[in-house]
Amino acid sequence: MRLAELSRTTGVPPATIKWYLREGLIRKGEATARNQAQYDESHVRRLRLIRALVDIGGLTTQEARDILAVVDDPNASIDQVVGAAHGALARVPDSDADPTTLAQVDHFLASRGWTVSTGSPARAELAGIVRAMTQLTPGDDHSDQALVAGLAPYANAIDQLAAAEVEELPHDVPRDVLVEQVVLGTVLAERLIGSLRRLAQESAFLARYVTPSDINR
Repeated sequence: MRLAELSRTTGVPPATIKWYLREGLIRKGEATARNQAQYDESHVRRLRLIRALVDIGGLTTQEARDILAVVDDPNASIDQVVGAAHGALARVPDSDADPTTLAQVDHFLASRGWTVSTGSPARAELAGIVRAMTQLTPGDDHSDQALVAGLAPYANAIDQLAAAEVEELPHDVPRDVLVEQVVLGTVLAERLIGSLRRLAQESAFLARYVTPSDINR
C-alpha cells in the first residue's frame, strides 16, 4: 500500500507518519520510485502500537521510542521489555525518596513475597505516593507505616490480577507478537484499571450521596 492508504487504514495523518519515518519509529517502506514507497501490514501494526502507547497509554513520543527500542532488540528478554514499559509508566519523584518511607515500602513488599529490584521505578514511585499521602492526611495520628499497612487490600487484588495477566500471555506466537502483547498489556492495562476504578468509584459515590432521581438530570 502507498502512504495515503496506510494513513487511511490506521487513521494516522500522512505528516505524522512521515515524521515517524524520519525519527526512525517505523522502518522505511520498500522504495518503488523517487519519493514513493510501498508499505505492508507490519507498518500498520507498528503505527497502531505507537498510537496506542501515545494516544491511549498517555506516553510521550520519547517514552514510546524508548520502549520500541527494546521491542526491536531481538536479544532483549521479556523482563527487559516489561522493565522498559514500567519505566515509561512510572512517575518517579524529582528528589530522592524519603529513606524511612522507602524502608517501609520495602518491608511491605517483602512481607508479600514480591521480588522487586532496588532500581525499580515503581518502587520509588510508590514511596513518593505514600509520602505525599501521609503529608496530606488530616490529624496527628498518621505515619508512613500506617499508610503502607493500608495498602494490603489493594495489593491483594493486584496480586491476583498480575498473576492472571502473566498466565494469560500466549505461548505459541512469534516473539515480536508476544513482545507487542506484553507492552500493550502493561501500558494499556494501566489505563484500563484506572478507568474501571474511576467508574466504580463514581457509581459508589452516586449510590451513597445522590438520590436516584437526581442522577443524570
